[in-house]
Amino acid sequence: MLKPRVLLVDDDLVSRTASSRILAEAGIEVVSHAGSAEEALQVARMTQPTVVVVDAGLPGSQELVGKLRSSMETRLEVIAASGFGSVDGIGKMVLSGASAFVVKGKPSDLVAAVRSVSVGSGLLSAEASAPVLREVRKLYERERTRNERLEKAVHRLQTLSVTDPLTGLKNHGFFFDRLGEELERARRYERPLSVIIADIDDFKAINDTYGHAVGDRVLRSLGEAFGSRLREVDIACRIGGEEFGFALPETDETGAVQVAERLLTSVEHLDLPEAGLVTLSIGISVFPAHADNQEELVESADMALYQAKHEGKNCVRVAGHSLLTTEVTRARPVMAPVVDALIGVLRLRSPKMFEQSMKVADVATSIGGELGLSVARTGRVHLAAMLHDVGMVGVPDSILLKPGPLEPSEWEVVRRHPHSGIELVAGSVHPEVTQAVLTHHERMDGTGYPNGVPGASIPLLGRVLHTADAFVAMISSRPRRPAMSPQEAIAAMRAQAGTDFDPDAVEALERAVVGSGVTPLRLVVG
Repeated sequence: MLKPRVLLVDDDLVSRTASSRILAEAGIEVVSHAGSAEEALQVARMTQPTVVVVDAGLPGSQELVGKLRSSMETRLEVIAASGFGSVDGIGKMVLSGASAFVVKGKPSDLVAAVRSVSVGSGLLSAEASAPVLREVRKLYERERTRNERLEKAVHRLQTLSVTDPLTGLKNHGFFFDRLGEELERARRYERPLSVIIADIDDFKAINDTYGHAVGDRVLRSLGEAFGSRLREVDIACRIGGEEFGFALPETDETGAVQVAERLLTSVEHLDLPEAGLVTLSIGISVFPAHADNQEELVESADMALYQAKHEGKNCVRVAGHSLLTTEVTRARPVMAPVVDALIGVLRLRSPKMFEQSMKVADVATSIGGELGLSVARTGRVHLAAMLHDVGMVGVPDSILLKPGPLEPSEWEVVRRHPHSGIELVAGSVHPEVTQAVLTHHERMDGTGYPNGVPGASIPLLGRVLHTADAFVAMISSRPRRPAMSPQEAIAAMRAQAGTDFDPDAVEALERAVVGSGVTPLRLVVG
């Protein structure tokens, strides 16, 4: 079998860079990159790739695949990839003849897809399955015969595919499909839409103590109870093992809290003595108050759910209500166990660096608030700040603890830490968090590192994180350099706005830190 030769086609430089590094680490050759369909055709003629990974959202992506194949001298396989926020673009690539469909942000899926298509197989990742199947459904509708038996079989498969067999509620895929539809309707008519995420408290303990049969009875009973507490227009689904999602059209925060309280009551009245005490923790988010797109709406509800867990369980919390206080975010086990472990390693490796990361997280959160970021994106920049220096755990002590100036070769080791950081966290966090970790040392004039990305090409959260990181460094004491006051640091950063720092981020920092005449960030000074 010939080794794959990969061409990456994506108009997002950060995404291309991350994908290239992932494949290179897996021993897969990336022959070139392209940022547009036109550039891809030119590059392909020169490099003759065997596999092309195409961003499904790239303008002209479907036409590009046909043109590439006609211009290649050898067999060419196509992998369609898309970000979490534009997954539907993957489905549109069905007619292009793609052999694999993956969502960005999971390195293992990308590597597996390249290897699969190179041996004549295909790959459909879990996240990509819904849009691809929707596209296949459209093709079927366009071409289907009037065969009655076939139509009945399709109908039965559709019913089975959206129903959770244990609870009788709709499933994960149905929830997100319908939520997208309801969100479009709410946006069109400027009406509220609420999302509730509910999780059974200590469900693992129920299974471990009383057995999985009892756990199944709890789930079935909840499915029945929830139906009696909702309107016909409300959507109730089982979206995870012990997690339930609800979409409530025409429902504002007050109404959603009332529904959530009814859900809590319904659980209290369950007749399940064999299962002990069963309770729920519930998180709520509301469009447009807390988020304006589906992903952030669900993420905000999930963050509120965690707050409910953190504050004692068996309760309801709403997104944005003291959700990002220092105490909550500090105590929160982050998005995946591997990330939590990495922060623990950083704390052991360098307590001072860990404390700096905590301060950067507080400042970044304040900047995000001043910029009007949603609850979900503010949470992402906070997490990115916590993780931005995890790549430093691999830097030798001889460099990390060196009291004097670093040699050029030592600086090169340090400058690799953003890449090292994303290698550690990629696939465990939201792609925006990964991008912020990668780009937090990029400058507006393009002279930063690791990739020299300029201006607006630097992701917003990366610009916010860079500003927060620099501010904390300036007001902290260093060998042979006293700490600046917050006002002095702001003045120095204002002078470099547009060349080093994002001017909007600097203005937001000034409003957060200096505008009131005090420094409200408790952990910054000291």
